[in-house]
Amino acid sequence: DFRTSRHEQRRGFREASAGVVVALVSLVSYLVASSIMWVPTSKNHLENSEAKVLSKVRMEFEGQFVELENGESVRTLVFSPGKPGIPLVLVHGFGAAVGTWVKNYDSLAADRTVYALDQIGFGRSSRPTFSTEADEAEDQLVEGLEQWRKAMGVESFILLGHSLGGYVSAAYSLRHPQHVKHLILADPWGMPERPQDHSTTIPLGYRIIRSVLSHFNFLAILRGVGPAGPGLFQRARGDLHGVFADYFPGSTMMDYMYHCNAQEASGEIAMKSLNEGFGWAKNPMLARIGELDESLSVSFIYGERSWMNPTSGMKAQDRLGDDRVTVDLVPDASHHVFAQAGVFNELVNQYCQLVDASVEGKGRLRNLPPTDYAYQPGEK
Repeated sequence: DFRTSRHEQRRGFREASAGVVVALVSLVSYLVASSIMWVPTSKNHLENSEAKVLSKVRMEFEGQFVELENGESVRTLVFSPGKPGIPLVLVHGFGAAVGTWVKNYDSLAADRTVYALDQIGFGRSSRPTFSTEADEAEDQLVEGLEQWRKAMGVESFILLGHSLGGYVSAAYSLRHPQHVKHLILADPWGMPERPQDHSTTIPLGYRIIRSVLSHFNFLAILRGVGPAGPGLFQRARGDLHGVFADYFPGSTMMDYMYHCNAQEASGEIAMKSLNEGFGWAKNPMLARIGELDESLSVSFIYGERSWMNPTSGMKAQDRLGDDRVTVDLVPDASHHVFAQAGVFNELVNQYCQLVDASVEGKGRLRNLPPTDYAYQPGEK
């Protein structure tokens, strides 16, 4: 009868609904399992590839995970503890980690303690959730560095940042100048202000692609292509392989960089929050660099073949004064200026020694002498 028919319909609907739920749960479980297998990376892969890269360092060092007040941990390398020179802290750029300084450690740590860390969100450090607001994302990166300093008990140091690490180092120096004896910015990202008419000079096709990509995290494609990721990364970043080929003729460095970048998205979200228009900072550092404490001096080091423009360093010199800012250009160096290790290490060591001398004399580092690599406007 009608009531029996309705009852059977409801029962059929419940059974069908249960079947759909089971199917959805099974599908989700399959996708999760597949996604884990789909991306050929893991924390163990990253740990092992880091060890292979760092095996090229001749001097002994200590590797550790430094626990912060907020529960996060920061991968840290310590070289030459107890050496008399003012300590040097190295802050890497976007998508990089402690292994990318492999050509620099032996030279830079000859006379001083050198600390290198994976910024939070990168490498083997914790990967927290970053804000999508530029100010807040910057705060998180700077606070991560300050909490690391407190945990390590390092009261004062020379701060060297590359690319995004240069931006973070400059932001840190604005907020905590009492801890920074000298600031070295190597091919820093985020310095210039975005030109007002910049978008009108970009071809329409590029603007469309840029608009589409702006909805994704920068490294999402590396995970999205799964097993093809390592090969894609090596083809896309041939420049990176080239600057390390003298140390790693095989795929050692590229494997390490792939595993750094194919992990859970975190630091790339911070970079996306800080960034606008694929390359410009929402809060450019040149607009703020005049607020640096007058006790601080700054050394800019650019690569001759880099896409970063040393005129930003010259503008900083105009705003802070010739006696506080130097701008150097490393011949034949790319954006990864530190990989041209001979000249780069020479410059960094020279500035560190000047800081040592000024501290011993209880004075501020002023009237920095020009180096053999001083940038001349119009040179690049």
